[in-house]
Amino acid sequence: MAAMTILAMVVGTLGVLSKGVQETYQYAEDYSTVTQHARVALERIAAAVRQASASEQFPGAIVLADEAGSWRFPDTLVVWRPEGRPADAEGLPRFNELVVFCPHPAAPNRLLEITVPGDTRTVPPVENEAQWIAEIEAIKRSNSVRQVTLTGLVRTAATLQSSESEPSSGSLRGAVRFETRLRPSAVEWTDYQDDKLGWDELAWVQGIFGSQTGLRQVWVRTELQLVPADRAADDSTAVEPIPFFGSAALYYEMHQ
Repeated sequence: MAAMTILAMVVGTLGVLSKGVQETYQYAEDYSTVTQHARVALERIAAAVRQASASEQFPGAIVLADEAGSWRFPDTLVVWRPEGRPADAEGLPRFNELVVFCPHPAAPNRLLEITVPGDTRTVPPVENEAQWIAEIEAIKRSNSVRQVTLTGLVRTAATLQSSESEPSSGSLRGAVRFETRLRPSAVEWTDYQDDKLGWDELAWVQGIFGSQTGLRQVWVRTELQLVPADRAADDSTAVEPIPFFGSAALYYEMHQ
């Protein structure tokens, strides 16, 4: 009886160890896959930013935010990256020179890279945010655009109602966030043009400026939350996501 008891304890212990090893292996495999997806997506975004064009009318990259109730989702990055020379290097880009990074509107676990090869229209001014949002929303839902899926492992979650206690019945959102910062900022540049700020008082990056030109920095930050493949397509609020961060910067001259 003693031998059988000991044997049962040994078998039970081995079973627990085996399960632990299997779970550890599965976690390591999932983490490796998710990390590779994040690395590819972040590098693709960073490369687009570093290769972007910019002018005094368009700073190379802008972030558009969608709003749902009291919530704001800055999950769309628009980059001016023409395949060759831009049609108007000193003005505004054309739509076919843009690259849009955003979650898929119908499957937010997919992070997309979207281009519009056939659209030669000039984009609206940066200040016209409402028109930008409308144009980019139409592009996201168009069947004539070119889409590349950077990853299908984006964490999704339902937005909360105004009470912030219950998920809404609306569509899920992908856990993607973009942020841009300009040095000098748009406000500083406007103040300079309105003679409220001197040329040498602008926040030039690394203090690089001369009597006629200054160096401006456009910094883009990206945050992704990814989950293993078997859970990415569902509402994964109960799954612990893995966050990833990336950034890239673009530099161009501003003229007095």
